[in-house]
Amino acid sequence: MIVAGLKLTLLGMVVVFFFLLLLVLFIKISYWLLSEGSARELAAEEAAELNKRMRSVSKKDDGALIAVIGAAVAAHRSRMRSAG
Repeated sequence: MIVAGLKLTLLGMVVVFFFLLLLVLFIKISYWLLSEGSARELAAEEAAELNKRMRSVSKKDDGALIAVIGAAVAAHRSRMRSAG
């Protein structure tokens, strides 16, 4: 009776082990198949978004950048006049 119970326990453990092994293999194969396309798509989306941001930032901040540079030059010139 005990031997039959041990055999049944061992059989159950082997079945669960192989099921989990099969599940892990399925997940790895799915990852391998799906990651190639998604990585390229993600890289393309990020590049497009970065390009869009750079265009909008350069258009918006040109006026502000010119104003800041002009203020810095004026402050430097006023310091040089008062010091010299």
